[in-house]
Amino acid sequence: MNKLPEIFLILGLLYWLIYSVTVIIYLNYLTRKYLYADDRNEIVGEKQLQSFEQLQQRYKDTNEINILVLTGGGIRGLIPLETLTYIEEQTGKKVGELFDFFSGTSTGAISVSSFVVADDKGNYKFSAKDLKDKYVNHSKKMFSSPWYHQYLTFFGLFAPRYLPDSKIEILHDYFGNSTIGELAGNILIPVYNIDKNCLQMVKNWNPPYGESNGNYLTKDLINGASSPPMLFSPVAFGLKNQSYLFIDPAVILNNPVLHVTMHVRSLFPTKKLNIVLVGNGGTSGVKFDYRSMFGFGLYGVYQYLFSAPVLSNKLYVDFMEEYFKDAERFDDKISYIRISSSPTKAFSPTDTSDYNISKLEKFSKQMLEENIENVNRVIEILKRRK
Repeated sequence: MNKLPEIFLILGLLYWLIYSVTVIIYLNYLTRKYLYADDRNEIVGEKQLQSFEQLQQRYKDTNEINILVLTGGGIRGLIPLETLTYIEEQTGKKVGELFDFFSGTSTGAISVSSFVVADDKGNYKFSAKDLKDKYVNHSKKMFSSPWYHQYLTFFGLFAPRYLPDSKIEILHDYFGNSTIGELAGNILIPVYNIDKNCLQMVKNWNPPYGESNGNYLTKDLINGASSPPMLFSPVAFGLKNQSYLFIDPAVILNNPVLHVTMHVRSLFPTKKLNIVLVGNGGTSGVKFDYRSMFGFGLYGVYQYLFSAPVLSNKLYVDFMEEYFKDAERFDDKISYIRISSSPTKAFSPTDTSDYNISKLEKFSKQMLEENIENVNRVIEILKRRK
């Protein structure tokens, strides 16, 4: 009798057993390495956030507040940097000098926080051009993992797809051990706190009431705010007798512009807010496509579950756009400018191939050309600030 099939079956079962045990050991190793909190008390020490009174005092003689918002999108974060570089060229100033408040999700959080890093003299260290020139190489380092990680996680099925080591190294190059209170500008960064099971809008000043933020290391906050759980492990650290476990909130909140507007308006109820949102070709073209019975029933539920997070972000943006159109019409203290375009085909947020990057670079120039009137309007607003 031919025993070859039985031999293959035994070898297959043995292989699966060895693979399963190896996966369990590897995932336990990753848990110990990345999810055990690093204590930050010694680094942060007694450093404090500024108070909201200090923030209000800084802008007491300013009639207009300029706000920049960038959304998430992985490698697509390269796209708005083209427009921001153009604005720097036309104004002769870095982005950090031009805006008063900055907010962003995921890759947008990395960019806006980099704009407000202070150098040794207290000036703004990085320009949009600096970030643009480094973006491709940094993205290729971030969105890569050794073959064994891909193999042992079954290409992201059992654990986040990428190891965070390269990303942590890049963020340390940008932020070092600076705290958010030491940044030269004002940031509002959304992050999901797993330990508290809540979405937080982290600000680098203490609010007039309620629980204040910790003075987090900038790299910890931004690492957490740009770590979607399907791609990177959560970011764990300890500070002031509390433990934190942060992830990217972009699945449920990819565009924080309305939240930012409400926070800044509460600080400056009588000042004009100039809100600038620079897009990256993300969800604007996404739509429901249920023009057949395949879109309903149980199969339709599966379709909806897969598309709901992206579509909910789009519907939120639609609501926000409608609100700002009305607000601008009846409130002369609101100015909202959205610089965005819709690509003919969606860009992958993690594809760092030369082909995809060349498409992103082409689209970034196209978006600037298509929105040049609005971009020039932004430049005129920014030039009003002496």
